[in-house]
Amino acid sequence: MDNDSQKIEEFFYKNNERVNNPIIKSFLSDAKNLYLVQKAILNPTDSNKKLVDESFQAHYINIRKIKYVSNLIHFFSLDFDKKRRRLQNRSLLILDKGLSEEGGTTAKELIEDESNEKELNNIVGDGLLDNIEDEQLLKSLQKLTVKQLQILELIYVKDLSTKEIAQTLQTTPQNISNLHRKALNKLNNTLRKKGD
Repeated sequence: MDNDSQKIEEFFYKNNERVNNPIIKSFLSDAKNLYLVQKAILNPTDSNKKLVDESFQAHYINIRKIKYVSNLIHFFSLDFDKKRRRLQNRSLLILDKGLSEEGGTTAKELIEDESNEKELNNIVGDGLLDNIEDEQLLKSLQKLTVKQLQILELIYVKDLSTKEIAQTLQTTPQNISNLHRKALNKLNNTLRKKGD
């Protein structure tokens, strides 16, 4: 080992704690900075020391800028996520909520499931509407949603139970009962209005 290498190694050994500081470690990881430090160790002139100081200051400022931008990105992303969640929670789509103030038809009832359409056609066959002779009742039935009409057909024409209809429509018996009750209420209200 030559004398210069030994001198550099002794310097790093004596200043081991400082050299292992993360900022100094990153400073020395750059070959250009390491060369300046080694040059200052071998020739400790004021100009060499000044070059190391200037280089270190530039490196330190860079590190602070990176840290600042990193913190900005971190906190802006957290803030953005909070705002997005808040907005998402405010505008939740509530499918079971009635579309009018009185309740009545829900958005969920208006959504048609096309996958069940063929199966329903096989089960329902002749429609309930085809068998109604009373014009007032027919008009009232036509005001129901497709789903409500299908449920009435399955109950009153096909004589299926709520549980069987729920399996066919891939929903819960409670939902079928709810839709059945709403359909009857809607029919009742429509017929009463026409009767008045």
